[in-house]
Amino acid sequence: MKDLADWVASTLTSHFDLDIAMYTLWEKGILTIPVDSPSVSHSQPLEALFADLSASDAAFESWEGKKLVLACLTDGMSPAGKEEYRRLHTWCRSREIAVQVINGKNGEHNFFTKKRSLVDVQTNLIQSIFMKLNLEPKQRHKKTTPTSHEATPPTSPPLSPEQTPEPSPALSPLDLEAEVVPESQASGSTPEAMQVDPEREWLLSEQPATYYSSLCGLVRHRLLEGNGECMCKVGVDCRGRPKGLNEAEYTESLDTIRRIATDLHASTSMVIEKTVKESPLLKCGEWLVRRWAEEDYIDMRIAICGNVDSGKSTFVGVLTKGILDNGRGSVRQKVFKHKHEQESGRTSAISEQLIGFDSTGNVVNYADLQAAECLQTRHLLSAKQISEKSSKIITFYDLAGHEKYLKTTVLGMTGSMPDYACIVISANNGIQRMTKEHLGLCLALKIPFFVVITRIDMCPDVVTANTTENIVKLLKQPGVNKLPFLMRGPEDVVICAKNIKDDRIAPIFHASNVTGQNLDTIKRLLNLLPFRRDWKSLAKLSTEMIIDSTFYVTGVGTVVGGIVTQGVISLNDVLTLGPNSNGHFRQTLVKGIHVKQCPVNRVEAGSSACIALKKERRSDIRKGMVLLDSKAKPQAAWEFEAEVVILYHSTTIASNYQPVVHCGTVRQSCAITLTDRDVLRTGDKAHVRFRFIYKPEYVKLGSKIIFREGRTKGLGSISQVFPMK
Repeated sequence: MKDLADWVASTLTSHFDLDIAMYTLWEKGILTIPVDSPSVSHSQPLEALFADLSASDAAFESWEGKKLVLACLTDGMSPAGKEEYRRLHTWCRSREIAVQVINGKNGEHNFFTKKRSLVDVQTNLIQSIFMKLNLEPKQRHKKTTPTSHEATPPTSPPLSPEQTPEPSPALSPLDLEAEVVPESQASGSTPEAMQVDPEREWLLSEQPATYYSSLCGLVRHRLLEGNGECMCKVGVDCRGRPKGLNEAEYTESLDTIRRIATDLHASTSMVIEKTVKESPLLKCGEWLVRRWAEEDYIDMRIAICGNVDSGKSTFVGVLTKGILDNGRGSVRQKVFKHKHEQESGRTSAISEQLIGFDSTGNVVNYADLQAAECLQTRHLLSAKQISEKSSKIITFYDLAGHEKYLKTTVLGMTGSMPDYACIVISANNGIQRMTKEHLGLCLALKIPFFVVITRIDMCPDVVTANTTENIVKLLKQPGVNKLPFLMRGPEDVVICAKNIKDDRIAPIFHASNVTGQNLDTIKRLLNLLPFRRDWKSLAKLSTEMIIDSTFYVTGVGTVVGGIVTQGVISLNDVLTLGPNSNGHFRQTLVKGIHVKQCPVNRVEAGSSACIALKKERRSDIRKGMVLLDSKAKPQAAWEFEAEVVILYHSTTIASNYQPVVHCGTVRQSCAITLTDRDVLRTGDKAHVRFRFIYKPEYVKLGSKIIFREGRTKGLGSISQVFPMK
């Protein structure tokens, strides 16, 4: 709570003209913050506030200016906690003291819990405080050169990401979560331009040119943060209230957004538009701004998992090919890689399929179709054509659902580094054992996921409702602890798109691959999915690429495929390749790079690429090897230590137990040595030393591992690596 008090004080003093003195009362979990009185020094238990009102009144009367009591209820909102807060609120209200309550219970509503976005909670907290105190923000002025008789105005220190202030009137019209524009971007603004009428701060029309320049800088900053896309809100004030605009003002505000987007080489598309409940003639909306498909595009990966015969491959084929299924698996034939897959109807290898969206949110794969009869006869776009026309590309990894291919599925979940996962469940079959296995993988790797219930066209409503109810119960169980969110309309899609990356909610869709029901809703979510990883920062680190496949192309030579996890790889770069079976690394030359079947000169972190290597034999390269910077001095390891937890084992695990360990693209049997106990059982946590049985591997500190043997499963994180001597 001390950190909370410091944060509230620093945020209020840096954005409002006031002084704060803080006093903590810990006996009952109450934190009091008197405002505008730095000279007062007073602290006493909460019961003194009730038992000795005269002394308490004297103390509170000594506080000058506005007063605030920040109350943390350690019992949560239990009956006792409610009664305690009711007494405190009544006592403070009679003395004109503002009260802000926080649930301090260890649970979903804890202020410091990681299950919610801390910035969002802090933003709501500070907004509630200054609304109750009726505080006016400090004016933000242009940084001007003072004359001889003028003093340089003081500048407030920059805020950390956790110290999100109340959005300033000059920036809040465009986005509720707008951040302060750097002074370098707002250098063309004047104090007069930045002083916008707060009653019209959500309106983007009838504003001076300098105000437009400030908004343009803000959108540019948001586009950089979102890796090429961001959301803009119109008709909503800085506190999140839908004020609404009339038709003329709304149209002019949209024209302003389109003009800003055009200046930044981007396009706009409507996300949601609605009228204000209190005034049906007033409108508000949210719009997506996305850069044009020029040299770069947004690249995301989604793993498609679920039980066998749940319709995963058919679902991927319908989304990427634009062809509805005939009910007998006709579309999945276009997704399978091998002949035996087409004959059996079961996926045994990882298949990659692309779906592209242009800058306005339309699907590129089949955007040229106008008539439904063209679906069966049209020419499908290649991956190269899709990548050339798309501003955002999502790669689907169609994983195997059968139990005997579980090792392939685990490799796809760990090696492909998916941003999100889609768990496909058949409405008629319901939740199966492999469904729970794949759900456990998502939870172990901390991959946000959404659920798609298929085959609703062939199931009675009662069966579909029963399956949905079982899924909701599964998601609420301890250990899963997700918030099920049934999709019922476009507004639900927007809510899920904003919150899914926090890995707290689990959207649930009902879809049919035969009738196409709700497929457009799923595409809408795919179009709005936000970026999760900060690949821009990783691109500044030394080069690293994990290898998950090898090829031999006639006339080209050996080609390796994988994901660039760090740095940048360019043509003619000299890289370090290894480790081989002896644990040694060697130098190699990059003579060609392809991304989505397109030849490129360089590839950055976060992209899947194929690299042609000079004078390398395919037999000398395997999965699990890496390409590193030539200046790096990597070392392979036979042994490493990890902190693990046993998810399931029928009996006990002892030393020399040999499971298969998955760590990224590394997949090898290891012998374990227990260091701090004799045996391990289900649910136990321990530090365990692993030793590779066949060859040394390149592993890094902090990497997640999954080990399995039959139905035995465990997960952990590498805490120490023992390099080869």
